[in-house]
Amino acid sequence: MIEQDELITFLLCFLPLTFILLNYKRVRSLPGSRFFLFSFIFFTMGWFFTVFEGILFEDLFNLIEHVCYLCSSLIMLIWTIIYFKKRGENESNRDY
Repeated sequence: MIEQDELITFLLCFLPLTFILLNYKRVRSLPGSRFFLFSFIFFTMGWFFTVFEGILFEDLFNLIEHVCYLCSSLIMLIWTIIYFKKRGENESNRDY
């Protein structure tokens, strides 16, 4: 059975992903923007599988959901490291 709160959370997560995809030209200016995008895609997929597990193969889709969250977290960690490394390089190159 589909849980209403899980479906609402998926929709609330899907909206920012749509916004990011529609504004991808701006997002590309971020260092490691592909990592940021893939992290958000995996996060949204995790919420999708949360909803889908209520319909079919509960244990399988629960596992896939948590693997998506793990991938999202690891990719976001990589993006954060890249972002702050590039930011540090840019700040050290400034003339004061």
